[in-house]
Amino acid sequence: MKISDSKIFDFINICLGVIQNKTDKIRQNSVILSCLDYFILAAIVLTYIISTVANTEALGTIAFIVPLLVFFKVLITQGEKIELTKSDFYLIIYLLICLITNFTSSMIPQSLYGFMKTLLYFGFYFALYQFLKDKKQYIGIILFTIALIAGTESIIGLIQNTIGVENISTWQDTSYVNPEDVLSRVYGTLKPYNPNLFGGYLIAAFPAIFAAAGIYAIRKRIVTSVIFSVLAFITMYAIFLTGCRGAYLALFAIILGALIYNSDKIKRYIPLIIGAGIVFITLNHGILKRLMSIFIMRGDSSTSFRFNVYHSAWQMFSDNPIFGIGVGNKVFREIYGLYMLSGFDALSCYCVFLEIAVESGIFALIAYLAFLASLIFDSVKKLTAKNIEDKSKTEKIIIFSALIAIIAVMVHGLFDTVYFRPQIQFLFWTMAAVLNVYLREEKTVKL
Repeated sequence: MKISDSKIFDFINICLGVIQNKTDKIRQNSVILSCLDYFILAAIVLTYIISTVANTEALGTIAFIVPLLVFFKVLITQGEKIELTKSDFYLIIYLLICLITNFTSSMIPQSLYGFMKTLLYFGFYFALYQFLKDKKQYIGIILFTIALIAGTESIIGLIQNTIGVENISTWQDTSYVNPEDVLSRVYGTLKPYNPNLFGGYLIAAFPAIFAAAGIYAIRKRIVTSVIFSVLAFITMYAIFLTGCRGAYLALFAIILGALIYNSDKIKRYIPLIIGAGIVFITLNHGILKRLMSIFIMRGDSSTSFRFNVYHSAWQMFSDNPIFGIGVGNKVFREIYGLYMLSGFDALSCYCVFLEIAVESGIFALIAYLAFLASLIFDSVKKLTAKNIEDKSKTEKIIIFSALIAIIAVMVHGLFDTVYFRPQIQFLFWTMAAVLNVYLREEKTVKL
């Protein structure tokens, strides 16, 4: 059941209908307004392109155009209705709690700033869903755009590794690593330059490359499918070159998900795939050392620092369990100073779920987890339905790719908060919107 079936949304859509009756003729008689869908698609694509080179403020400005145009389209197009899915119900609860949090915070201006950023991300997501639910043919274009951009960034990462770029990571413990085994961590063109951000971005985008390769294979465009398959392997290698251990774990989650979902088709090759992966990691000493550093716990200063942050963040949550300290990292950085165990500042909790609890309280965390659980459960249910063989193969690939992207970002989010970076947020909410488009009760159509 969609929450748009409620009386509230009936009333909203009735009001929209009154406005649309007065404005629809204007749209029909305007050449520019009749092409509004193309402007919206261009704004969406531009958001992904700009995200690789622009700073946060510029990217936010470009991204804001998307919900603005979609809202304008809803106002002037006869028959357009606001429609939200059942998982969106939990997001609305989350937003309402965050709104309350702003006014219970001791730092209201900073919290409101963080809340406005949250509204932008969610506005982008709701706008994408509203736009794509009747324009599924554009989903392929969006995924291919993300795949091409991420593939290009991965190639840039390989070039950076080849030429030996200066190591800009501010926290990489190399005291227990031989100098020749120190990994020179790549960071692409994303700003601010940060290997962890780059790793998180590639994790969020990698399933789109997988989807592009699969869709072109189905369409018998073998050369194009091979190109995207090569880009997929390049992207996996680039993820390892970032040295981002959270991204490593997320990549393993993606591979595991793909093996499980396709186990019947490739079960004879699974030992070979796993063996090849082990050989690859073993032969690359820098990557192997970086991966093994996960397991030395306090022996690695970066991991030890995270443990200190977790401890302090838990104390912050314990003191503010209902509504949290306020939304956004501006509030966190100010209040963290009162709790930190060492003299090192922290930008965030280094755990998405702990961050949500600290910022907005336990009920906000429950609402957000309910959103994720609903989205994941419904996606798995659709993929494993008895009539799934009757569905479009393209549809199955897109649903699986979007689902595994969301899961992978959350796996990475267990150990890092790069999720809150706009480059990753926009990809994450794109995948969420795509999933909800296919999870609607109405029958889906082929791309």
